[in-house]
Amino acid sequence: MSAHEHASLPDLRGLESSRARVEGTQYRAHDHERMSVGDRMYVLRREPRNKRDESAIAVYARGRAVGYVSSSRAAGIAPLLDRLGGAAVVNGVGADTESSRLWVELPTPDSLGEFVQEYEPA
Repeated sequence: MSAHEHASLPDLRGLESSRARVEGTQYRAHDHERMSVGDRMYVLRREPRNKRDESAIAVYARGRAVGYVSSSRAAGIAPLLDRLGGAAVVNGVGADTESSRLWVELPTPDSLGEFVQEYEPA
């Protein structure tokens, strides 16, 4: 997904959020990625046809799937993400120098619910 396509997605980066580990990933950050710490743009994309979890939300970074939101967290925000068209931009945090794990900033269900009520597509 190009930066131009990201511009058409709802941007949730300003909402109240909490940090969550990216789950179910085989992706591990390499040394160069761990050295460039800080916020990154991630995309949350619904997978309603996922056979393991009907609330599945995949996490994308730089156009590739890097993992999933945990099923318990996804259950609370999946219906709201569906109302936004199934995808949105959020912040993420790459792995730090001590780890190869990736983290995503998930909007709280309350802040996302308020955003959905006011959202008007561009």
